[in-house]
Amino acid sequence: MKYLMTGLLGVWFGFTSALAQDQEQINNLANRLKEGDGRVAALLVKHGGAAVPALVGVLKEGNAFAKGHAASALGQIGPAAKEAVPALRKALSDDDSVVGAQASVALGQIGPAAVAELVEALKSSNEKVRALAARAVKAIGPPAKAAVPVLVKALADSKNPQERLALVDALGQIGSEAREAVPLLIKLYQEKDRPVHAGIHIVVALGNIGPAAKDAGPLLLDILQAKESQQVPLRFHALEALAQIGPVSKESMPALFNALKEMPATLRVKMLDSMSKAGPLAAEAKPLLLESMRDANPLIRVYAARLLGLSEPNDLTVVSILIESLREKDPKVRRLAAESLGVVRPRDESVIEALQESARDQDESVRQAALQALAKFKKK
Repeated sequence: MKYLMTGLLGVWFGFTSALAQDQEQINNLANRLKEGDGRVAALLVKHGGAAVPALVGVLKEGNAFAKGHAASALGQIGPAAKEAVPALRKALSDDDSVVGAQASVALGQIGPAAVAELVEALKSSNEKVRALAARAVKAIGPPAKAAVPVLVKALADSKNPQERLALVDALGQIGSEAREAVPLLIKLYQEKDRPVHAGIHIVVALGNIGPAAKDAGPLLLDILQAKESQQVPLRFHALEALAQIGPVSKESMPALFNALKEMPATLRVKMLDSMSKAGPLAAEAKPLLLESMRDANPLIRVYAARLLGLSEPNDLTVVSILIESLREKDPKVRRLAAESLGVVRPRDESVIEALQESARDQDESVRQAALQALAKFKKK
């Protein structure tokens, strides 16, 4: 027993000695950071949560250079640095703009544990602090839903264009939980002196809020019907937002597809992709989808066939386009065609044969897509 106790004491003293040495190394590194050696910040990050108290000390006592590096290091440590949140929140109001920006990034990287302090920061009388807090909330996204009421209030009160953009972006990234912001976002878009780029931020936010932003549908349709050349980027974002809000109504279909036809091929591909994820379209869309299925761009043909197939899976044109696309030169097109067949799942024996052939494709991603599609047919 005596030897056992001696051994345990030896292990304990060895452990505490190692901890003491580790802490001494951390303190030495923190002192070097205060003295201007920014390279040691990366070494402190490697110590993880153990380095947080020392980094907080630098954040409180160092010069601007050291504080910026300390904030960055705390952000890289991530959620394990949650004890630093109060100090980072205070750093948002630092006289040095770089320190404030780094503190904002760090709070976003720490994540949900920072939300309560960020809510308080959003109540600040300092518009710079509110903007930086909003950027951190944006990085956190949906888990920051508790910040929505204060974000909405700050946005309603703000007159600063840059702060407004940060607040709008934060609400958008929170998503469906930011539904209470929709009326205000619509109102802000309709302001006569609103800059064009601010309109884009608002439209993107409405799309990110998703179905909960359905009241923005009429506004988005009005944007689609605008003919001014400078509105083209805005119209694309409105089109994408409508697809995210979905489903597409019969009334909106003409404006939606007229806008789609005017978009460059790359944007049409992206839009059709978004629309295909929103579910089946109304029957009135069929003529326009058939037209898109004759497009010179193979990706557009596949997306259009997929969209029509969601409501008419056994349409012969849909089946034909998707099977033919399995033989395209571009593996991306072949993979998308295989995936689309797995989504649409037509009742046609030739589809199974074509997918079995694609399961032997020279491209790994195409083979995997074909095998996954075949598995879905078996479950049907």
